Amino acid sequence: MIDNTLVLGLGNPILSDDGVGIFVVREVQKLVPEAHISETVASGFRVVDEMVGFQRLILVDSIITGKAPPGTIHRLTREQLEGTLHYNNPHDVGLFEAIKIMESHNQPLPEEMIFLAIEILDCDTFSEECTPLVKAAITKAVEAVLELLQ
Repeated sequence: MIDNTLVLGLGNPILSDDGVGIFVVREVQKLVPEAHISETVASGFRVVDEMVGFQRLILVDSIITGKAPPGTIHRLTREQLEGTLHYNNPHDVGLFEAIKIMESHNQPLPEEMIFLAIEILDCDTFSEECTPLVKAAITKAVEAVLELLQ
């Protein structure tokens, strides 16, 4: 399953909790060096380009729902995330819009897309560290990714 799975971490590693997706995939890379790991601060087509050719995607990112405590790990579907503010960008093509465009052009995108989103508290402070509750969730998120890779 590892051969055709991309583990993709999104976020900004200098904006406190927003970097949690990147921090998670970096830990996965240390534990499973043969895994296909990528990290990016980009969105839209730049993210979708990373996915081309893989059969499966595990995307790890931050989320603020306001309905769960910081550090909660959500496993979400594409349908649950489409249309959310985070995945749409008024200045660029959003992630799901880019996916739909690529699919309409028969690009080989993953058939299975799994989204792990860690509930965060702070995405505004310039820091290379997550807040304590989010930092504590990194190990559990890594374990979730490792389980999905098996």
